[in-house]
Amino acid sequence: MAIDSNKTTEYSLFDIISKASSIFFESYIRPTIVSSRSCQEIQMSLLLNTNEKVPVVANVELVESKIYWSIYIAVTRDKLYQELLAAREHLENKTEELTLLTRIDPLTSLFNRRAAIDDFTKVIHQLHRNFVPVSFLLIDIDWFKKINDTYGHDRGDEILIDLSSILKKVTRTSDIVARWGGEEFLVVLYNSNIENTRIFCERLHIEVNSIKLTGDNNLSISVGVAALKADNLTCSDVIEKHVKEADIALYEAKNNGRSRTEFFDDINLN
Repeated sequence: MAIDSNKTTEYSLFDIISKASSIFFESYIRPTIVSSRSCQEIQMSLLLNTNEKVPVVANVELVESKIYWSIYIAVTRDKLYQELLAAREHLENKTEELTLLTRIDPLTSLFNRRAAIDDFTKVIHQLHRNFVPVSFLLIDIDWFKKINDTYGHDRGDEILIDLSSILKKVTRTSDIVARWGGEEFLVVLYNSNIENTRIFCERLHIEVNSIKLTGDNNLSISVGVAALKADNLTCSDVIEKHVKEADIALYEAKNNGRSRTEFFDDINLN
């Protein structure tokens, strides 16, 4: 019931609620009332004479054949609700940012060691269900201490960043790329057999050699590779075992003159 110019005008429910609330009434409120005879704490919108929408909370009951409404203006409550939603979204975003910070190396923006281990632990569970070949690559920048001593640590940081960019460029989203520590990087190639890994390493050396140090001096890297075998999935230390094998192969690459790739399975350990 509304009073206008000393005349009493009767309005139906659908004259005073928003179109969205009308649809909500027909699709949800009416069926609920019919089945349970009441519907509590419903959020709706009323329309003012100015066509402005006002949030309300309604309680509805079916008594005999009539529907009774109790409607309360909820402007403050709606504002508080929106503020709570905004606060929750802000906290979720901050939590996501903090989680990301614990996984990312601040200089190179690659994963850190912890993130690489966590992500490959998840991959192991997939490999138990459906095994595919995986290669571990441990990469070390040749003569990095000499580079720092000759060109300065700022240039050394630039080289780490440049190498990281190349690693991102040549790998796939299914691969894991991380700064393992100092000038060492770990790449885990997913679904990559030995032949594919050899081709990858050849390309990687070419890409890295495009980084200029000075004059005719270009950057080079040494790479050690260990191939994951299905039988080794049952080991309790799968990651540690294969990183250690890749490290042995890396040491062999350095002993053989650097700027090369060595595979653990090709090394005669006797």
